[in-house]
Amino acid sequence: MSKSETGKFKLIKGGTLIDGTGAGPVSGADILIEGSTIKAVGKDLNFSPEAEIIDATGMTVMPGLIDSHVHFRGTMKGGVLERVINPRELGLIQSISDAKTMLNAGYTTAKCCGSSNALFLKQAVAEGILSGAPRIVAAGYWLSQTFGHADAPYLPLEYVDIRTTKHPSNVSNSLICDGVDECIKATRYALRAGADFIKISTTGGFSSLGDRPTDVQYNLDEIKAIVDTAAQVGKYVTAHCEMSLKAAKQSIMGGVKTVDHALLTDDECIELAMEKDVVFVSTTIVFRNAIEAGRDVGKKLMDSYKRIHKAGATLATGTDTGLGVNSFGQNAQELELLVKYCDFSPMDAIVAATANGAKACFIGDSTGTIEPGKYADIIIVNGNPLEDITILQNAENVEMVILEGNIAKQNQ
Repeated sequence: MSKSETGKFKLIKGGTLIDGTGAGPVSGADILIEGSTIKAVGKDLNFSPEAEIIDATGMTVMPGLIDSHVHFRGTMKGGVLERVINPRELGLIQSISDAKTMLNAGYTTAKCCGSSNALFLKQAVAEGILSGAPRIVAAGYWLSQTFGHADAPYLPLEYVDIRTTKHPSNVSNSLICDGVDECIKATRYALRAGADFIKISTTGGFSSLGDRPTDVQYNLDEIKAIVDTAAQVGKYVTAHCEMSLKAAKQSIMGGVKTVDHALLTDDECIELAMEKDVVFVSTTIVFRNAIEAGRDVGKKLMDSYKRIHKAGATLATGTDTGLGVNSFGQNAQELELLVKYCDFSPMDAIVAATANGAKACFIGDSTGTIEPGKYADIIIVNGNPLEDITILQNAENVEMVILEGNIAKQNQ
């Protein structure tokens, strides 16, 4: 890539544009950036003579990737012992490295669905203390009922809830609340800590030591109370929801805006989600071994995501990275798995990781596609991901990362 003197304007020239909307690729496209935003997209654009020229000839230009479900817990193996014994400060330091690794791999936005570290990372970026990290959308502390997915039955209850813990660790990132009044107060506590959205568990989980992924958690009144409290300050709610149709439908009826994992759906559930403009978030990568071994959970996941996609509902890519199953920087494996196992085309998978991801992060009006007026969150990639979606898994193929108009990475 060649470039001239850096200035207010940047012009990306000559690449093949995949704009994130699902429209077909455009060869030889120009993208004019003014400050932090995209000013124009087209061919042979007029531009200021002092604009910085970025030559993308022979490469693919596309929106920065978005992971709509990660955890910046700062754990390396993800096991219970590590989470209990390692000091939280060590986890925070590790999460800085994890965030930088994501940006280097082409991810310009990360939605953290539970970890106080993300709140600190976001603030550090905002104050100019930390650079080289993606935009972070953070839940911070997440809500769980007693004997719920974010409860830890191997510890005394007062050690689990961040408000009462006597042993701050990477376990104590939850708010345990039961009943409408407790749920309202816990929501306000999470908002007070700086949450961009509220994360709740409406089923148990595979990583839980007490409950099961089929267990229904929170009743409809509790979910509505959380949603209404968040809505009072313009915030939304995301639900961990694995293998319960009742919980999925109850989450949607309660006003939740994203249903994450969604391993079990039916036509009624999907129709309800489309009616309420709800986004499903995939985490295929976590269950890759189950899929490849032909286990029941893998089959249910594939059936669910195929059904969601066929119906035309919105699905965004997540990975659950940070739990020890998969590694930061390998997040784009999720796109390959949607293509390989869930009837997505490469373009469908890219839309799920860009435009749909922005919607799942509640920032779809400002990023996720390459269109005038949106943030210049752009990556330039060696190769064509429409021909080989796996090229996005190799950070060396990501030649340049632009975040809000600033060059955050450029290969030499």
